[in-house]
Amino acid sequence: MSLKYKVLGYFLKEKSKAEVHWVLLKWSSYYKDLSTINQEIFQIRTLIFIKTTRFLSDPNFYISPEMKIVISSAFTQVTFGLKIVTFSKFNTIFIAPSSYTYKRVHQFFDGDVNVKTSRVNLSWPAVERGFKISDDALNLCIHEFGHCLIIENSKRNYIGIFNENNFKSYSNTANYFIAQIRAAENSFLRNYGGENLMEFFSVSLESFFEKPDEFSQKLPKLYNSLAQLLNQDPRKKEHPKLS
Repeated sequence: MSLKYKVLGYFLKEKSKAEVHWVLLKWSSYYKDLSTINQEIFQIRTLIFIKTTRFLSDPNFYISPEMKIVISSAFTQVTFGLKIVTFSKFNTIFIAPSSYTYKRVHQFFDGDVNVKTSRVNLSWPAVERGFKISDDALNLCIHEFGHCLIIENSKRNYIGIFNENNFKSYSNTANYFIAQIRAAENSFLRNYGGENLMEFFSVSLESFFEKPDEFSQKLPKLYNSLAQLLNQDPRKKEHPKLS
């Protein structure tokens, strides 16, 4: 483990790290496959995210520590190869007890990223489904956090979340496949990814983490571009980080 994580881990309680460990052994297939050292790093990064994030809910809906860990682990999973350990803008997460709607909007949502309030909204039942079924390329937390990463990357003035060259390369590759989806020439990624680059990124992330072998076989150029962007390859289960 690097000195950076040794120092960060020193300020975190062993009890807290142990709690994260046992919760994620139950909930996260990604975490379970990591080496012991990478699990320790994952615990530290997850706890930092929890400590820098405000979790809200309806007055009568209790947010348990386990729920916070599960949701936060999705962020840690997506960013495990990156330097970012928390959001700078979207540091409030609202957890709803069920699907929800907005005034004057005749549609129910399981999750969304609200730019006006800088808030991520998640329906807990949908979060649960995303983790309990880990191989269907549907994970609400990964999807919504993907939106946050794209938005925050575009808002940072100096150093972005992603390497600039890697992001340009990914964007060019993504635009090609977005056109394929719109032309009904792609059967692997969900059609929703054809909406725009941000939706395509989130849809790609879900498949990247939940169907990495099939993804790399069917769309190798896109898979490799995404792996470079995130600096990790989920097929390398114990040590997914590339550098």
